[in-house]
Amino acid sequence: MKKITLYILGISFLFISSTFAECNFVINIGDKKTKVVEKFGEPMPMFKGQFMLPIPSTEVCPNDNLSYDIAVEYLFLGEPENSRLAAIRMVVFNDGKNTVSDQLLLMNYAKKVYGDFDTGQNPKAFDNFNVWDDNQRMVVYKRMTNEEGMIEEELYISNKEYDQKLGAFYNKLEEDEYKEDIN
Repeated sequence: MKKITLYILGISFLFISSTFAECNFVINIGDKKTKVVEKFGEPMPMFKGQFMLPIPSTEVCPNDNLSYDIAVEYLFLGEPENSRLAAIRMVVFNDGKNTVSDQLLLMNYAKKVYGDFDTGQNPKAFDNFNVWDDNQRMVVYKRMTNEEGMIEEELYISNKEYDQKLGAFYNKLEEDEYKEDIN
């Protein structure tokens, strides 16, 4: 009887801990910023029509053992009073030795929440990206080494509609910048 009770408690613990596996981002892609503003404050303007609110991952994901050096960035598009969430980025801020990325915190979070992917024999040597795409959301995990040897690591979460809107927004920014350069 004692073994059965321990077994049931063990399974219950696994079930409860897996229910807390995903960060609580407070709002969904496409929602107005209201709930995020109530909890964290107003996003700051980045460009005309785009706003960003960075929050330490430990505040959004308290049960995931992430680092203060991983930020959750909420990206909003639209006018200040009616802006909508277009994407969420979880970004690793590495030091000169890639200390945070070498702990595999964001990689392990991505695998746990969105699904396992092949990182080869040595996950610390993974230098690529993985995409999860279904009808409801699009998630991209990227871990790539730049020219200076720094690992650029992030998790991008959006959906097809807002990913296209964000892409169109950035394309227009580039076009406007190009037009200014030639004038």
